[in-house]
Amino acid sequence: MLFVTTHRSRPQQPHYFALAALLALSGCGQDVVPVKAEAQPVRVIVVGNDSIASSDAATGLVGSQEEFRLGFKTGGLISRMLVEAGDSVRAGQTLATLDTTETDAQVRQVSESLNKAKRDAERADKLFKQGVLAEQVAQDARTQVAMMESNLSAARFNRQQAVIVAPANGVVLQRLAEAREVTAPGAPVLVVSRADQGWVLRVGLNDQAATRVKVGDAARIRLNAYPGQSLNSRVKEIGAASDPRTGTITVTLTLPNNAGLKYIAGQVGEAQLQSSSADTQRLTVPLSAVLEGNGHHAKVYVIDGQSKAQLKAIETGAIQENRVVVMAGLQNGERVVSEGAAWLNPSMPVRILR
Repeated sequence: MLFVTTHRSRPQQPHYFALAALLALSGCGQDVVPVKAEAQPVRVIVVGNDSIASSDAATGLVGSQEEFRLGFKTGGLISRMLVEAGDSVRAGQTLATLDTTETDAQVRQVSESLNKAKRDAERADKLFKQGVLAEQVAQDARTQVAMMESNLSAARFNRQQAVIVAPANGVVLQRLAEAREVTAPGAPVLVVSRADQGWVLRVGLNDQAATRVKVGDAARIRLNAYPGQSLNSRVKEIGAASDPRTGTITVTLTLPNNAGLKYIAGQVGEAQLQSSSADTQRLTVPLSAVLEGNGHHAKVYVIDGQSKAQLKAIETGAIQENRVVVMAGLQNGERVVSEGAAWLNPSMPVRILR
């Protein structure tokens, strides 16, 4: 047996005695009795299925519910652009005009051709009655008159389309061309909203999310221009085809006419859509139980049969309010630490608080 001696004239330090006692016990072949770890108090929940409403988030742009992309039927030189972006317009108001030099000349040319065709038809009819011309020749002359009358109507119609008028009361959203520019037939030169139809937020959803959403479903909208406000909304329209550029399907959400809010086309908004389809049953845990979150991967502590905490990896889904959907890693009925998880280590004994 090993003993530790000390000199009387030297003060003894406490750690010397601790070391001596440890050496004495080891020399005598006795085992050191481990100190029992104190149980950590925690609160737990029993994992079960919860009813989770399907929710989809999307970002989009504010626009008018009804917009008109106005252009000239025939191409030509723009003579005047009479409005600017942001101007209010009245139904029937002239917004832009083409230079009509060419269309006026076409009207005169067809009009003269019609007059000539009428004269030719009159002569042919007289000669037919005199027996000089065959009946077919007289009929062809009358057909030529009918064709020239149709051409004149078309030329006059094209002349009328050299003016763009507002189809309804509204606001000019975009001015896409300037005076003295040459525009192609049908190319839009102005975008005008209809004032009495209100405003909407148009967002893009992937095909899976779009199939879950129904017209009339509720949504919450936040506009970047008004970060402190949340707006109630409803799904108004769902696109029937995907955008070839983005692959998303356009969903239109109504915007409320809240006092003090000014909507401007192009404002950015974020929407949270709640599907009205049957709620799904999913395992969920409180947000406070989730540790070491990284994307869709996280960890939680579960309590085993010996009342010890065991760290377990899970795969997470959507977050709704203060709960997290568990896609994989937990079984129905397992006990998960909901409070106190941050103070635990694997295999640590716990005391469950009531």
